[in-house]
Amino acid sequence: MATPTAIDELIGRFARNPVRGTAPTEFADGQALVADLGFDSLDLVEFLAQIEATWGFTIPDEDFTLETFATVGAVRAYVNARI
Repeated sequence: MATPTAIDELIGRFARNPVRGTAPTEFADGQALVADLGFDSLDLVEFLAQIEATWGFTIPDEDFTLETFATVGAVRAYVNARI
């Protein structure tokens, strides 16, 4: 099981906080990667590639959707289901 901290650290590399100019270090399950954390399409592709490299599995093309990885909780569930 991937720890929430490990997943949050990875999310933090890509998240943007325009108010403070830095990414937060803890995330709630309901936070949306795009709307709340400022991910753009390139961030999502790079983020998913980093998930694959970090946890050693391949994300199938059909799973490469915004719906599959819409929120922090969705990312946590997806990663934990595959490791």
